[in-house]
Amino acid sequence: MLLLAGMMGLPAAPAAGQAFPGAPDAPSINLRLYPLATWSPRVGVGIGAGLVVHHLGRRHAQALVTAAPARHEQVATAAWASANPERARRYVLVSARGLHTNRDWFYGLGPGASSDARQSIERSAAQLRIRVGQQFLDRRLLLQPHVGLSAHRVDRVPTPTAPDLDARSRQHLRQLASSQVGPLSPDHTGLRVGIDVQYDTRPPGPRPTRGVLLRGGWARYASVASPSVRFDRLDLSAHKVVPLSGAHRLVGHLSLAHTVARGEASVPYYLRPMFGGSRVPGWARHRFVDSDRLIGSALYRFPLAQPLGVVRLDGHVGLHAASVYDDVFTDAALDLTFDDAPDVSETSAPLRPAASVGLRVGLSFRKVPSLDLALGVSPEGVTGVRVALHQDLRALRPAHHRLRRP
Repeated sequence: MLLLAGMMGLPAAPAAGQAFPGAPDAPSINLRLYPLATWSPRVGVGIGAGLVVHHLGRRHAQALVTAAPARHEQVATAAWASANPERARRYVLVSARGLHTNRDWFYGLGPGASSDARQSIERSAAQLRIRVGQQFLDRRLLLQPHVGLSAHRVDRVPTPTAPDLDARSRQHLRQLASSQVGPLSPDHTGLRVGIDVQYDTRPPGPRPTRGVLLRGGWARYASVASPSVRFDRLDLSAHKVVPLSGAHRLVGHLSLAHTVARGEASVPYYLRPMFGGSRVPGWARHRFVDSDRLIGSALYRFPLAQPLGVVRLDGHVGLHAASVYDDVFTDAALDLTFDDAPDVSETSAPLRPAASVGLRVGLSFRKVPSLDLALGVSPEGVTGVRVALHQDLRALRPAHHRLRRP
């Protein structure tokens, strides 16, 4: 029965204050299946499954081991939490992740990166991360220092895939992409230390109807092999929910990522801020990358139906504006561009607009899991479909077929 309950996400009575939703009172092992790991246009056909171990090492602790092999990407993860981060006043999270992909898409750096010059890069990576969380003010304020070690290897940077490029253009773009991948050596190992701060006035649950969420984070990254790659990273975000009548609400989101290079070598592309379809529906995945990133969104969320009193359907319509910059404080402009390839000779970079419509599917007797679908349109056309699965272990389970972007 525990196995069936774990797969279906049926509720169980958790111990107050620390237990994970659905966790049994006694130590046990549950099987988890991840249906969204079966296919995506970037990784191809695959499968995803994992084992959840309850009360491993101490009461209320939870461990997870997963594997998600696919045609173009293979991912394995392991994680352990001393207690539920959503309920405990203090906790320790340890996570590890390994992947190999031959379809790490890269379009080039800067706002003028052309979609016709997309590179498909083969890359391997491994990451170990330790986070220690302490809650204050009735769990509204969170301080979370963290330390992590990551290793990357770039194995192949092929020629651009656009069939209409001549040999000279292909050679130029190949040299450009190779120089922008990052350090001269294809192997790179780095240490990251930092701290995250969060202030959250929203009520618990995946569908808050009011409140504000403020986040800030600082991290320093240093190469282990040589001091050539070093940088600081600052992340700031604000998320506001304004209640309307009933379950209708407005949601606003604003985020800023700022990277400051401290070493002689350029920051590798996979450690820079990115935005694409996973963050802004309407753009291709991993569409833009540079040192800084600015994203703003406004969504109207509303209820649609509740068939048979079991399935809950909610919808949204949204407007988005985002861009990447070499330096957001000198290059950012508040105007919009509807050109898919704006003039990069300009001294400032305008924001890129997008719009989206979406659907959230959930069960009326469960706060989680729920499924988010979003279809977006941008100056490049209807190019982005975003699918996201929210579940009880979202704070513990590292992402599967989605490269962890800073």
